[in-house]
Amino acid sequence: MKFRRAAGWEPHLERLRLAYPVRWRVAAGLACMVAAVGLQLAIPHGIAYAVDNIDRFRDGGIPFHLVLTMLVVVVLYAVTSMARFYLMHTAGYRIVARVRRRLFDTIVHQPIPFHDQHHVGELSSRLSADVMALHESLTMGAGNALRSLTLLLGGLAMLLHLSPVLSLPLAVFIPASLLVGKRSGASYRERSREVQSSMAAAGKTAQEYFSNVRLVQAFNQQDGAARAYARTVRRLLEVSMANARMMAVYQGLQSILTLLALVVTVCLGVHLIAQGVLSIGELTAFILYASMVTDAASSVAEFWNSWMRTLGATDRIFALLREGQPPLAADTGRRLGGAIALRGVRFSYPERPGMTALDGIDLEIAPGEKVALVGPSGAGKSTIANLILGHYRPEAGQMLFDGVDAAEIGLAAVRRHIAIVEQEPSLFSGSIAENIAFALPGREVTREELVAAARLAHAHDFISAFPQGYDTVVGERGVQLSGGQKQRIAIARALLRDPGILILDEATSALDAASERLVQSALDTLMQGRTTIIIAHRLSTIAKADRIVVMDDGVVRQQGSHAELMRQPDGLYAALIRNQVQHQMPARILHPASP
Repeated sequence: MKFRRAAGWEPHLERLRLAYPVRWRVAAGLACMVAAVGLQLAIPHGIAYAVDNIDRFRDGGIPFHLVLTMLVVVVLYAVTSMARFYLMHTAGYRIVARVRRRLFDTIVHQPIPFHDQHHVGELSSRLSADVMALHESLTMGAGNALRSLTLLLGGLAMLLHLSPVLSLPLAVFIPASLLVGKRSGASYRERSREVQSSMAAAGKTAQEYFSNVRLVQAFNQQDGAARAYARTVRRLLEVSMANARMMAVYQGLQSILTLLALVVTVCLGVHLIAQGVLSIGELTAFILYASMVTDAASSVAEFWNSWMRTLGATDRIFALLREGQPPLAADTGRRLGGAIALRGVRFSYPERPGMTALDGIDLEIAPGEKVALVGPSGAGKSTIANLILGHYRPEAGQMLFDGVDAAEIGLAAVRRHIAIVEQEPSLFSGSIAENIAFALPGREVTREELVAAARLAHAHDFISAFPQGYDTVVGERGVQLSGGQKQRIAIARALLRDPGILILDEATSALDAASERLVQSALDTLMQGRTTIIIAHRLSTIAKADRIVVMDDGVVRQQGSHAELMRQPDGLYAALIRNQVQHQMPARILHPASP
């Protein structure tokens, strides 16, 4: 999936628009910032007054009203600074939360080909590290930059008021500081993009090995996993070090400019005092104002670099948000009767465009019919299930439900009437109740409904045996449950959905005999009165189908009942069954011992 990249000022405006929902909070924070800057600018003036009147204070002491005024200024400065910090930080957190919700919503609505091309670890990194980059720059960073800019302008006005001559050196150093920041900003953006990409790659690797930690340990691949992760961390370290070197050079140049400005100002100020043009108090105030101004100029330049880093770090976020959610035809509320037709369907997976998965498939399935799809691996069985579910669209041909093209009915309406039970059921880490209730989005599921579905799936007894019953947490991917228990929870979920179309994808292939009997009994209940597509290899499952469709290389080779297909001994189906029977026979029958 290729993303459009915004050009010109649009990337800046995209990020600034995020602050609109919290504009009043930001405005209040900016008002506090302006007040704090005004109070900060008053402090050097008070210090200059105190220095120039030190002789008068030696006899009578510092007047009470002067002490009280300074105390009030300090307290007000502290309060306004604290309020600014709180308002801008909380505005940033609100923006980040909103962006995270928007981004997750956009990602979860993307079609399956998008998820085929983007790893879970990468997408998780976008939601965490990339989004968080917005917080510091968009609110606190922007607020600090505006504060520095206000302080810069106010400080310059005070400097010109105190001594236009002494202000001349700053006319060179301040523009030079801003120019250095601007020049380094473009490089920061590109470097930051590389850092975020490397972080995403490291997260992807870690997530992949953590998800398959049992396999890693079973094959003693802990050291191999550590080496693979170390390679991604090494790349992240390299780009981070390069970024740090660039930042160090920038900081060094800024320090040189700041110190030169201070040295020149002090030397020129001493000269003006010697000539009687400037007082010691005024020079003190000027140095304080000059320090504020140079620091403010450095902060503005640093913010620009930080802002460019943020642009680079969030480019992929906004590219995705710019694309938005793909169009999804609304659920028309139409009830599907269960008739399915594939007419001349051709399809290749986006990641394998040169390999045809389905080659001109024609298949009609009547309402309530149980159709088994059989064939060797790669024949196209699961691809048909993916097309029925709307995970992919045919490159050619039509997908029809009740004689109507799937595009006219709408993807949401089609999926509302489909349920799937997989070989390895997809379970969330929450409770059993939450996993069963997942079948019905948009409404609360009562405990009575859960229990009724679990009873039909032969799951109620083992669920009730747990100390927490239906509130038992199953762990990541249902790791706390056996294979048969997970399958029966998946079947209960499908029963609760009450679908018109059911897809069973190798639903019993990984079970032992005892578990298979229980699961098969639950499946028999589930299949009653429903159009069922069965993807299976086991004869016990295939034989229950009304019709068997034999596939190979993306085309239909044979169709018929088990008995009809077995009467074709040279056919592919008979060969598949003979091969299965031979593999299931005990070795002593296939290879009897010699007398």
